[in-house]
Amino acid sequence: MKNITIDALLISAGYSGRMGDFKPLIKINDKPFIIIILEKLISVCNNIVIVTGYRNDDVEVVINDWIVKNPNYKEKVTSVYNEKYHEGMFSSIQKGIEKLTDSDWVLFHFVDQPTIPKEFYNEFISQIDENYDWIQPVYNLTQGHPVIFKKTVFAKVLSSPINYKMKLIREDENVKKKYWVNNYPEILHDIDTKDDYINLVKV
Repeated sequence: MKNITIDALLISAGYSGRMGDFKPLIKINDKPFIIIILEKLISVCNNIVIVTGYRNDDVEVVINDWIVKNPNYKEKVTSVYNEKYHEGMFSSIQKGIEKLTDSDWVLFHFVDQPTIPKEFYNEFISQIDENYDWIQPVYNLTQGHPVIFKKTVFAKVLSSPINYKMKLIREDENVKKKYWVNNYPEILHDIDTKDDYINLVKV
């Protein structure tokens, strides 16, 4: 693969309404979801942009504590506050893309998917292909997350209404899509409710 810039966009701005608790700071083995994911992303991406919103100050404390313990990554991890987070996730994606305009590719990740194995990420970025704009993993005939999209998609995101959906960006006929069939069922698992979390920690 030629020298390209692969950055990550991690969304941590929502209310976590269905969970009944604040998902970014829920812990597995004493480590918050947001840090579990950050540590995997930093192993394969040049830079990480984390978009915050609801409980911004609490998230910032956790991120800053991690950076203090990992000072080599200080220049690689940036958090940005989305003052319009109440408008929905797409507003946070737009806020993040504004900070990633120099990226060639962006790995777009939700904060409620901490169980994806580290090995997945290396395999996933190896699927990057300049002939496509959007790369999405598939398990058992079902499309999952995270996804990777090319800089050719940025303008579509930034010019769309604030209440738009990434699904509609993907479905644009001008966006060339690649689907990667893999053996990671975790791409279909998000920890969205209390029951999801209880089932997770039981394992």
